[in-house]
Formats: sequence, structure tokens, C-alpha cells
Amino acid sequence: MNNIIEPAQLKVGLRVGIELDPYVLNHPIGNGQATWIADQGGRPFVLRFFQPNRGQLEHFLLNSRKYAGIKHPSITPNYPPFNSSLWVYSISSVCGGEKLFSYLGKYPDGAPLNVVVSLFDLIAKGLDKVHENDLCHGHLDLSSVQVVNGLGVMIGFGSYNWMTNISETEMDLRFAPPEYLKAKHDFTPNADKYAFMRLILCALLGESKINSQLKANSLPDEIDQLSYDTWKKIKKWSRPAQRHRPKSLVEVVRILRADMYTNTKTKAVKPKNLATNPKRKAIMTTAVVGVIAGVSLSGWNPFKETEIPIKKVEPTQVVDTPAQPSFEDLPAILEEPLIVEGKAPQVIKLSPAIFTMGDSQGIGDDNEKPTHQVDIPTGFYLSRYEVTFDQFDKFANETNRELPPDNGWGRGNRPVINVSWYDAKAYAAWLTEQTGQEYRLPTEVEWEYSVRASSDTSYWYGNEMQTGYSVCDDCGSQWDGRSTAPVGSQISNPFGLFDMHGNVAEWIEDCYHDSYDGAPNNNRAWLSSDCPSKVIRGGSWYDIPRVGRSSTRYRADPNLKASNWGFRVVRIIRNDI
Repeated sequence: MNNIIEPAQLKVGLRVGIELDPYVLNHPIGNGQATWIADQGGRPFVLRFFQPNRGQLEHFLLNSRKYAGIKHPSITPNYPPFNSSLWVYSISSVCGGEKLFSYLGKYPDGAPLNVVVSLFDLIAKGLDKVHENDLCHGHLDLSSVQVVNGLGVMIGFGSYNWMTNISETEMDLRFAPPEYLKAKHDFTPNADKYAFMRLILCALLGESKINSQLKANSLPDEIDQLSYDTWKKIKKWSRPAQRHRPKSLVEVVRILRADMYTNTKTKAVKPKNLATNPKRKAIMTTAVVGVIAGVSLSGWNPFKETEIPIKKVEPTQVVDTPAQPSFEDLPAILEEPLIVEGKAPQVIKLSPAIFTMGDSQGIGDDNEKPTHQVDIPTGFYLSRYEVTFDQFDKFANETNRELPPDNGWGRGNRPVINVSWYDAKAYAAWLTEQTGQEYRLPTEVEWEYSVRASSDTSYWYGNEMQTGYSVCDDCGSQWDGRSTAPVGSQISNPFGLFDMHGNVAEWIEDCYHDSYDGAPNNNRAWLSSDCPSKVIRGGSWYDIPRVGRSSTRYRADPNLKASNWGFRVVRIIRNDI
């Protein structure tokens, strides 16, 4: 016991576990040094180290083994713990989503009801399932949920349930139930139910409205997203006493979902206001029937809107609502400040569009077929240049990561190389944290739309490679086949984007698929449960011109690094703009 390495002794690059196949510590996450992202055999994992001052070793091991068997799409997998004379830690998978805290930050005054239902539907099903076996998450809050394609996924499930108590190091105490105020407490499904309801309130009202003293009777009498009856139920289930907590979380989401179809008011109306005027009630019922009939005929999708207005809203009712800028009003170029000083990569605004994706010339490989039309309904920002050494080195220094080698070609404004897909993802996540806006890798749809710049040829400027437009192994530049070039050394495409053909090939968000059969017809990352390879696009200084065509795509192990691979980032534009 005395030989066990404590979290305070851990550092970046340390090899832990068995000698032949160790985990290599990448960077700590959360408060303290107890939880780390680590790599083993080129795959990332989350390691949570035993803390001798927080509980007993046997409880840690028993708890880790108990939660290793849980399988549900709303829960990241846990694995059996590692235990030796030096190292004791639990192991779980990495979730590549966005933290719920950041996701809800886009809705400071409360998210639309369809967004709330989408976020919590899967979580409710997962919690109800494990609660049947008297298991629980135990520290459910805004940081223990991540959002993947609009769905909530819980991370670190049960990982702290061996401790004698939960502190602010492990959990945002605004979501902790009253029983957690005791010096020692048990971890039960009832604790999850309390935290779940607090998360629902947070999503409906806005994170800033939630505090540890918030009482059900201090909540507003009505909210725009819900009918009066539904809001009354939510408030009742949110009371601190255990007897008020919902028996089924799936039922909570079911009632919210039902309200999307039945709530027809711009603002919630108490039943007594209708009961005192039977004539008004009859008029409203008739109006609702008329609206529903209109909905059926129009093909309106209820998941895209949260309300069906039945009467004209007077200007005085919306005068205090701040006007959202239209897409056209957004700046054409952004360069957002970082908390640590400096700026994020410069990004260019690209408009919504419909375009044909794939090999339009009939000269490509099988993985570029079939061609298909893709809709990008919401615009986005894409970095004007590939991410440079200057930009990545700042991130690496701030997060205590090892600097990637530059092969002796120089750093500065040359594109960063020798970085894995996971390195690129970590950089995008850091930009999100530093700017308060969402950054990520581009989807294949976004990348091909951007490189084409409204063209349907092999390159944005034509079907034949031309000098001055690209850096590749036979493109006519001074760097051909020798090294990377400083970003922006060649001519930009009509969208104002540089080096889309050549210089470095670029990591993409999507999993690799052998063809476009079954590919999405809208702008989303094409993912899969089995994803051994990620997509690389654009060709490089090392590749022949053909590899840099607009539709060329190839696979790469996300753990690998190369001197001709780099990346650029997307900055998300909120869907409500």
C-alpha cells in the first residue's frame, strides 16, 4: 500500500501499468491530478487513479469491477481496474463529444424543448436501466455528460462511488442531492434522479439560473417551452425530498416530448384562466384543432420548432427579446481572442449550400463513389489556413504536451505536422474552452464543399494541376517533394481558403468508409461504432497531384503521425442564427 504512486506524483509522459504495454499519460482532466487521458497502443483511454485519502483500496477495486460490466449507448464503457504494488487505477473509454456545459452555453435563457428531449432521452433510458440493478452514476452534472450528434452520453459512470463522500473536485455541487451534505453517504439511484431533474431545469431555464439553494417554490410560475401542467410536474419532481423524485426518468422525458405536440401557447397559460371563460376555452380548442390540421397538410416537422403560435403576438410582448444577428450580418472573417492571450486561427464564413459530392469526372477510386447531393443547411466558419506550428505550440505549452517535431524545416507559420487525429481533436477542444465558442475538425461534407468552392472539376481551378496553386510532388513549387511550405504561399481558392490542395493532408472528423453507399445527405460527420480509421483529405507536399484532387479520400489510423499530415478547424455557427 505504501508503494502506490499517488496522483500528485503523476506527470505528462509517465508510463504506467505493465512494462510491455504501458499507458502513457497524455494530460490531466478536471480538478486535481487524479484523472488523466492516456494512450495505450495508439488508443486513448481515461485513467482514474486511486486516492488513498478519499477511501479504501478494496472499495475502489470492488467498485471499478462492478461498473465494468455496464453496457448502454448512453454510457461510455468502463473496463476492469489495474492493480499492482505501484499503480492502481480504473479505466474507461474516451468520449469525443462536447461537454454539456459548453453545449448548453449556446442557450443562456433555456434550450428549445426539442433540444432538451434529444439531449436527455438516451440518458433517461440508460439511468432507468442501471437503476433496476441498484447501480447509479453518482456524480451526474454538466461535466459528466457529453453531447454526441445531439444526444447526451454519460462519462465516468460510477467512477467515484467508492469514496466516502463527494466533493467539488468530483462534482458540481449544485447538482448534488441534500443527502450528499453528510460526512459519509451512500450512492443510490435517488441521487441520480435528483441530479437528472436539476439538469433538466438547467437546460430549460439556462445554466446561470441554477444554484445550490434553488428551491422548487422559487422557480418561475410558467416558462415559454412548456404547458402549465407539464411545468408543474417538472417542478414537483425537482423538490429536494426523496419522496418527490420521479420513479421513472423515461416518464419525465415522455411527458416533455408529449408537450412538443400539445403545447400551443407562446406563453404558458394557467388552467384557471381558461376555466373562468368557457367561451375563450372553446375558441382556443377550435384554434388548436385548426393548427394541427394545418400542420398535417404542410408536412411541418415538430422536432424543428418548439411552438405552434395560434394568435398574433403583439410587439410589446417581444420587445425585450434581443435580436439575433442573421447569417448575412455575421462577420466574413473571425479571429477570436484566447483566454491565455493570443488568438484562435482566422476563420472564413461559408454559406449554406447544396452541392454534389464525389467523383464527378469518372476518374476517381471506388471510395469516391457514388456521387450524391448533400445539403449544408447551416453555414459555418473554416480556418483560412492549415493550423500552424505557432498556433499548435501555444496549445501544447499551455497543456504541458510534448511539442511535435518539425523535421528541421522550421516552425512558425508552417503547418503543424507529426500530429495524430487525437492531437487535432484535443487542439479543437482547447480552442472551444479558450474562446467559449465551439471548434472541431471539419466533416467530410464541409471539407469537400470548401475545397471545391462551387467547382465540379478535379481541382477548384480546373482538371489539370497548375503551377502556383498547390504544393505537391510535381506541382511546380520550390517545396515540391522536399518539405512543407509556409501557409498561404500559393493562391487561395474563390472562398479565400489557402492550401486546400497539397502542402499537408488534413485530418477529418469522419470515420472512413470504403464507398459513399449509405453516406449522409446532409452536413454531419459519418460515424460508426467500429471506427479503426479516420479520413484524410487534400494531398500533401509528398504526394503526386492526383492525391490532392477535390474528391480524393483515403484512410489513416487516428493514432498515427506523419510529416505530411496536418489539419484545419471549423468554428460552428449556432443553428438559431
